[in-house]
This record gives sequence, structure tokens and C-alpha cells, in this order.
Amino acid sequence: MISSNKVAVAQLGARKHYQEPILLHQWNVLDTLYTDFYSGDRIPFNLLRHSRISEHLPAVMKRMIDRYDPALKGAKIVHFPVLGYNYTKSLKQLRGQSTASAHIEAGKSFCRRIIQHGLGDADTVYGFNGACLELFQYAKQQNLRCILDQTLAERYYYYQLMQAEEARWPGWSSYPFTLTNADRELADREQQEQDLADQIICGSEFVKDSLMARGVSAEKIMVVPLGRVKDSAPLIASQLMSGQSQSPWKERPEGLHILFAGSVGLRKGIPYLLEVLLQLKGKVPFVCKAAGSIELRSEVLQPYSEVCQFLGRVPRSEMAALYTWADVFVLPSLCEGSAMVIYEALKFGLQVVTTHNSGSIISNEVGGSIVPIQDSKAIAVSLLNLFEQVTNNDCSTKLGINVEQMQAKAIDNFADAMMVSTPVPVVTNSGKKL
Repeated sequence: MISSNKVAVAQLGARKHYQEPILLHQWNVLDTLYTDFYSGDRIPFNLLRHSRISEHLPAVMKRMIDRYDPALKGAKIVHFPVLGYNYTKSLKQLRGQSTASAHIEAGKSFCRRIIQHGLGDADTVYGFNGACLELFQYAKQQNLRCILDQTLAERYYYYQLMQAEEARWPGWSSYPFTLTNADRELADREQQEQDLADQIICGSEFVKDSLMARGVSAEKIMVVPLGRVKDSAPLIASQLMSGQSQSPWKERPEGLHILFAGSVGLRKGIPYLLEVLLQLKGKVPFVCKAAGSIELRSEVLQPYSEVCQFLGRVPRSEMAALYTWADVFVLPSLCEGSAMVIYEALKFGLQVVTTHNSGSIISNEVGGSIVPIQDSKAIAVSLLNLFEQVTNNDCSTKLGINVEQMQAKAIDNFADAMMVSTPVPVVTNSGKKL
């Protein structure tokens, strides 16, 4: 590695399965990863990760032991578990209300703790939207470079989308979105972070466009669609279908396996998928499963219970089984950064039906279908076409190759953004070096 950079990463949670700090660690430029909670490679947590034990753990404990990745072994990691506990507690207490105040307070507290700890030998600070304002202000005083990872579209634009969607589906949300002063403060906070950043990294052209619409210079923004599946080798469709029919759903009594993963709420576009399922009932056989926290009223979902199984929140460690079960992944989201679940679905060989606003890396030629937002008819057409088509291993192999190539390009672009020269090869989940 030829680079003089040292990067401090400030990351609340396990965003993108620690993709950025892992790359920086592999390139020997990660100074410190600061986070709220990291279980690490400790004997008690390793015992809990054993399959015979983990399957009996409550969901909250499973999420705790998921805050770990062996690829970060040897990295300097500083965590603030009391902050993590208080943050989680605040979010639970605000259930049904705007959580913006909890995000603001956690972000401020996180920045204060990092500043008090010190930034070591770092000359670059890498932060995430909403949780790095005070840290960036401090870094600028120290003449340090600031890089912002914008994980969602510009927040005021997101608010506009949600207000329109609430009007479109009145009475659906368990806790309807209403714009509060705290929401405005969080959006203003993110805009200040964008203004302070020397470079903004985002996962899709959709996010870039939303930032430019509010006046951020295009030269400041780099689109880097990084995606990673934790603890799982990618299983492209040619591998999954080895020894099977090229259209297994036509031979199963239950037909096509449809998967949705994400919060079951208006932002992810679930009402449009539910409309489609009712339209398809009786036309083609299918089973649909929705994995994610339920944000819609039970009485609204009840009429759809015959066409969709609502699983609730599923731990990351259990998602692989659902991807393996599925034939097609549907995410008709209205607003994302670059949805990780799409990367995961592609790496498990699934066809994907999604929107431009999901920040997808697929195209209509390879990987599935891009449909307009709020368009049930387009989703139905895509699913019917998939049911009738005959899949083949050539297309599946091409999909797998394209995903690997896109990942390699994204990693190169990330290295450029971080000013890392001649990065060492990165081993992907398939065992390949990029």
C-alpha cells in the first residue's frame, strides 16, 4: 500500500456490514473505527454466535452479536456501548413519534465522545449523514479532510415524498409521518454536514440528483455503489439451480417465491406490491414473504394476509435462508440511498424488481426490472413476465460476472475518493481478488 492517509471512521451502527472500514483496514489506512457498540472477537460473544446457541437467542441479542466482522480483526476499534444503549432506548421510547430528536442527540453525543477521545494520527475523517456535524466542525479547525457518506436522499426531498405518500394512503401507517421541528433540525444538520464535507460519497445517481437539486456542487459528489453480503458467499442462480429445472416455480405446487425485505411501511412501497399480489391471485401460483418491521396498521394488512406472509423483523444472520428460498426479490421503494438488500438479492442469484429511487445497480437488461415508483401495473407485468420466462445459466452467469465487475469498479472509485493509491487486492465474498 502506497498512501500516507490515515482515516478515522465515525459510524453509528453496522451500516453496510462495515464495508467502508473493512476496505480501509485492508488497505492499511484505517486509523480508528469509532462506533456505538461492537461485540468483537471476544469469547462470550463467540460462544453466543455458535449456531446451536444463537438460534435460541432473543432478537435483540442476535442483533448485538451481529455487530462484528472477522475482516476487522486487528483494527483499532473504539466503541461507546452506553451511548448505544441510550440511543436504542430513546428510539424505543419514541415509537409512534418522530425519531429525529433521538438521532440528533445520539449524533451530538457520538461526536463529543470521539472528540474527547481524540482522532489519533488521522488526517481524514469519514462520517455518515446526521451523525458527524460537530466532528466535522472540529476536524475543520484541525485542518483535517472531511468525507461524508450520504446514505439517503436529501432529507427535505425525502420529507416531501413521505407527506405525499401519507396523503395517497390515508389510514395505512401505524404512526403517520408529520413534519416536526426536530425533523427540520435533522435536515438542517445534514445540510451543514454536506456543506462542510470536502467530498460526498453516495450510493446512487438518485441521491446525487437530490443533493444537486438543493445546490450541492456535482464536482463534490461521487457515486460509489458499494454492496456487501456478510458471512455469505454469493450464490448466483446457475449455482442455486444446479440440478434443478430452469423454471422451478412452474413445477412447484406453490409456484413463484416472491421476497420483500425492508420495513413494511410506505417508504419501501409495500402497498404497491400488496396490490399486485391481489391482482395475481388466481392467475399464477405464488408465495410471498415480507421480512421487516411492521409499520402499517394490522387492520389494513389483514385483507392481504392470504397473499403475503408478514414475518416481522428478521436478524441478518437468518436472511440467507430467505434469499435462498426466493426466486425473485421485489423492492418498490420510493426513497433509498442504495438499498443493501438489492445487493444481497443479486448475490444470491435472484431476479430483482425495483425502482430507480432504490438506487439499484441493476438494469432492465441484466438482473431484473426497473419500474417507476408508485406503479403497481409495472410490477405486475414484471412478475408475470418472470413467471413465463425460461431462465438459463448463461444469463445467470452473466449476472454474476456483472455484479463482480460493478463491485470491483465501485471499490476502485472508493479508493480514488479516499486518495488511496495502488490498493492491495480486496477479496470478495466469492473468494475472488479485485
